[in-house]
Amino acid sequence: MRIEKKTFDELSTRELYALLKLRVDVFVVEQNCPYPELGDTDEVAMHFLGYEGEQLAAYLRTYERTPGEYGIGRIVTQMNHRGKGLAAELIRLAMGYIKSLPGAKRIVVQAQSHLVDYYSGFGFSVCSEEYLEDDIPHTDLDLNL
Repeated sequence: MRIEKKTFDELSTRELYALLKLRVDVFVVEQNCPYPELGDTDEVAMHFLGYEGEQLAAYLRTYERTPGEYGIGRIVTQMNHRGKGLAAELIRLAMGYIKSLPGAKRIVVQAQSHLVDYYSGFGFSVCSEEYLEDDIPHTDLDLNL
């Protein structure tokens, strides 16, 4: 997998279209959750794009939620590329990137609850009660740096 890390302003129109399409295909269509996918967070996020050949296969974004606290979110893998460890590779790279930032103290993931064990494998710990977001059970996890 070829990985590119870009700010919003560095994304080409095609890259932005591909990442938004992937997120909508999975989060809105596949998971049947109609919600506003576009927001201001993308403009301040660092975007990690994972390509298999020329196809965007996996994606995530990181952003500073509060001073010293960073989120990793919109972690998604295209259906025909799942099970290859692509998301895990992006997560590890995003964690390394955040750890390198001056003043970074904590990383938070708002995970679908069935993925709590998956994120625990990266060192994250549950830090919230389960809650519904778009009718899907979620649990927050964090990692203190």
